[in-house]
Amino acid sequence: IEKELRQLGMKKAKFLIAVNPVEELTLTGRDEVDMLFSANAGEELQSLSKVASGGELSRMMLAIKTVLSRADFVQTLIFDEIDTGISGSAADRVGKKLHQLSADSQVLCVTHQAQIAAFADNHLFISKSVHDERTFTQVDSLDEDGRVRELARIVGGEQITDSALNHAKQLLDTARE
Repeated sequence: IEKELRQLGMKKAKFLIAVNPVEELTLTGRDEVDMLFSANAGEELQSLSKVASGGELSRMMLAIKTVLSRADFVQTLIFDEIDTGISGSAADRVGKKLHQLSADSQVLCVTHQAQIAAFADNHLFISKSVHDERTFTQVDSLDEDGRVRELARIVGGEQITDSALNHAKQLLDTARE
């Protein structure tokens, strides 16, 4: 897991699973299990649930799922909002890692980061609308032009500019290298 975290830009992260026996048998067994984590050099290992930021939790989950997928083949991995709390180079690393995972498993990922979406082999656009006071969800598969326009919208907002379109094309080209 630490090796995976280093690949995701967390160079000094430490991770340990602590198993401590408890006096009496409980509904969860005779042991108390805690995931201990430190994101930075010189920081003491502490309970993951107390010290990890949203971005650190996102990358930790990706690292754990990556390691587990090697140990026990999983056909489909689902990441909902894996981009929470990350941006820039971290999002790029997460996108690369997700794409690597997709070589062996189907990866479904809900993201709002263009850097991550650019790595997709198949880009779906999900929208909601209300008709007769009911909400409906629609899923559309995007062609190449649709992908460029959607990535441009993600990075630039509703008003899609030539600059945003060029940036979207660059993201796709870089992801395909």
